[in-house]
Amino acid sequence: MLFNIYTNDQPEFTDIKRFIYADDLCFATQSRSFETIEIDLSDALEHLTEYYKRNWKRNPEKTQVCAFHLNNHQANRKQNIIWDNNRLDNDQYPVYLRVTLDRTLSFAEHVRKTKLKVATRNNLLGKLANSNWGADPRTLRSTALALSYSTAEYCSAVWCRSCHAHKVNPELNNSCRIITGTLRPTPLPTLYRLVGIAPPHIRRETQAKVQKYIQENDVRHPLYGHSGVRRRLKSRKSFMTIDSLEHKESTNYRLQKWRAWNTGTPNDAIQSLCEHLPSGINLSRKDWVTLNRARSKVGKTVNNLLKWGFALTSECPCGNPNQTMEHNYPP
Repeated sequence: MLFNIYTNDQPEFTDIKRFIYADDLCFATQSRSFETIEIDLSDALEHLTEYYKRNWKRNPEKTQVCAFHLNNHQANRKQNIIWDNNRLDNDQYPVYLRVTLDRTLSFAEHVRKTKLKVATRNNLLGKLANSNWGADPRTLRSTALALSYSTAEYCSAVWCRSCHAHKVNPELNNSCRIITGTLRPTPLPTLYRLVGIAPPHIRRETQAKVQKYIQENDVRHPLYGHSGVRRRLKSRKSFMTIDSLEHKESTNYRLQKWRAWNTGTPNDAIQSLCEHLPSGINLSRKDWVTLNRARSKVGKTVNNLLKWGFALTSECPCGNPNQTMEHNYPP
């Protein structure tokens, strides 16, 4: 609080927005020409130099600049912005508050890095699931939500409308498979019902709508009172264009969207759609995995092993020509 008060007298500039977090200050402006932007930002930095001489130590060497635009002909253009006789470095993928930005704001690089982070956390989750301790389904589910899902959904309100957002989903599906012990061919609607976690795209959409409600009603929000510009391109889906949702209604909305999405995969062996684990959580890990594979009707039967190239025939040891889950566990 004292730091915010101390830095509250920083100079303001016309047509330049400022964003500050701790001791990191960000300038943002827009124009129809790169030259105008370069002049405006260079002048603003020169005025800021006088402020820093009285209060802080400036560091042009660590200051970076990036231009966001859709002009592919100017994709490799370097911004010529000078501060203290130093030309600022141009960063193709600047990181602000742990979100990786790019020239077109497609968030492709951020999604790629997020996917790798979730994969690393899934490795830890897999180690826990295969250990003699800590393999309790409730522990695994809580760990997955705290490690994998929290990482995958960090600032998702910003990038969830990107066409690359779905690339994170496979790693979250792996988290669900580790918890339940199901196999990869298990249908995704079945997998989500077994683990009691809504599909990733529905969770991201809900979080974005809740954040939009905060933006509209909380005066402390940096974008409070901000009105979006006229939409020109259908492919650009701004945060300002989505509908808001109050936080207390988020659970009902998430379940409602989940029910609408979960169609065409009837399975009476699985619990009705809800956000908690099904019965059997007190079983051993081996029995829990066997139970879930029986529920999902996808297991290591001879019929499936034949499809996967690990068996020469689909015949069951009992003499039945096809060993399927329905044969092993008749209704």
